[in-house]
Amino acid sequence: MSDPIRYGIVGLGRAGWDIHVNDLRPRDDAKIVAVADPLAERRDQAVAEFGCKAYPTLAKLLKQDDVEVVVIATPSVSHGPDTKKALAAGKHVVVEKPMAMSVAEADAMIAASEAAGRKLFVHQNYRFRQECVHLREVIASGILGRVYHIRLNLLSFVRRNDWQTLARNGGGVLNNTCPHFIDQIIHLMGGGRIAHAMGDLQQIVSSGDVEDHVKALLRNENGCTADMEVSTAQNVSPAPPKWIISGTCGTLTSDGKQSTIRWFDPNQVETLLTVDGAARDRRYGNADKLPWQEKTVPAEGSDKTAFYDNVFGVLRRGETMRVDPHSVREVIRVIAMIRKGTKFPGKTKATRSRPSPQPSP
Repeated sequence: MSDPIRYGIVGLGRAGWDIHVNDLRPRDDAKIVAVADPLAERRDQAVAEFGCKAYPTLAKLLKQDDVEVVVIATPSVSHGPDTKKALAAGKHVVVEKPMAMSVAEADAMIAASEAAGRKLFVHQNYRFRQECVHLREVIASGILGRVYHIRLNLLSFVRRNDWQTLARNGGGVLNNTCPHFIDQIIHLMGGGRIAHAMGDLQQIVSSGDVEDHVKALLRNENGCTADMEVSTAQNVSPAPPKWIISGTCGTLTSDGKQSTIRWFDPNQVETLLTVDGAARDRRYGNADKLPWQEKTVPAEGSDKTAFYDNVFGVLRRGETMRVDPHSVREVIRVIAMIRKGTKFPGKTKATRSRPSPQPSP
């Protein structure tokens, strides 16, 4: 087996510790040799578990020669600057989503990677989730026919007040939750370029100065459309399907754990001829009967590759990078298109004020 990849993790918060450390901890092909975080207690925790070096800043970590890959898990607004510093220091980089705050910043990061001759991995890890692998495999099977529309609903009711509710940190649902799902939608559409995007951003229940409700409509150059609603201001019961994927021969609905597919075989259907004239017996419809079939299956795909499997494969075996940063640039471009198409108003006076007491019955 090749030598383990030596990682330095910058930022030991929810993403740095709960996601990246958690993913790397059990891997024989990974070794955490350095961490950086401004909080001493977090640094001490990492040193106690991994026996690694610990620093209060990224700059100090970058001076450690044996760090091979730097994981950037700092606040969103810092992703671009921190990535470019690590690349300039000769390190490969894994950067958390969102990749960047703008398309120009994403381009600068890609250019820095190419200039340094180092790999830039963007942690769009939802592409590797079994749910997404399953959806891609169903579409690729052709059972749904040509997919022409995708709907995503991700709804909850959570009053947040952490750093991601502040614009100065790059906060908001569009920047910090939607990149995963925009990325998935683009790939479920078959890749390519989004020709049009529009949306609505609102701040409803959380504190801060950014949106907690996102509604977006996308249209791919290949004609496929998508309707995405990601909101932490909706308490809906029963919950709508997380995914609805509509094709010319069927529809998939999924809660992310199991999927129901309703479809028919187009080879068993006669051509439907248009009748131009008076409706027979003044009735709608006709005698057309479709041979519908239905099955419910686990939302699990056959490809079990994980994000860090691919990092190891690229750096040690010369494999193809599964999340190319150019493809993630398209996610950043779509975010910019959605944001440009809406005038985010912030909280209204009504939502800032307390509700009036209700009269006694």
